Amino acid sequence: MPNLIHIVYVSFSRNQLSELELDQLLSEIRPKNLANGVTGLLLYNDEIFIQVIEGETDTIRTLYDRLQNDNRHTNIVKILEEDIDQRSFPEWSMGYQKLSKEDSKDLPGFTDVMSSNDIREALKQSSQAIVDLIVKFMKYT
Repeated sequence: MPNLIHIVYVSFSRNQLSELELDQLLSEIRPKNLANGVTGLLLYNDEIFIQVIEGETDTIRTLYDRLQNDNRHTNIVKILEEDIDQRSFPEWSMGYQKLSKEDSKDLPGFTDVMSSNDIREALKQSSQAIVDLIVKFMKYT
């Protein structure tokens, strides 16, 4: 049985992405993820990415290291890294949902950590809230 982990991180897009740019990004990463056994979920909300990536330990850590140098992101904050027994998104080479700020407010358990003056610290302090948001997103959408 492979050694699986997931990493949950939040980052900021250098520019707000259009639907076309997001589609192009997903068209680029999905085949790579499929080839490397990476599954996960990407939420995008007005320049903010929340992503879960899961797969074999070495693969996910290498991917996360590459993401930190990706010029489309800035201020990457790792919320969670942990061993997992099974994947949460086994069929998704990268599930995706774009949420507006208004849509986000309708999700049960929504918290607006992004309005803090020190966003990086607020994200670190709110790791459980972000994980809860992802779980509720999966349940209610």
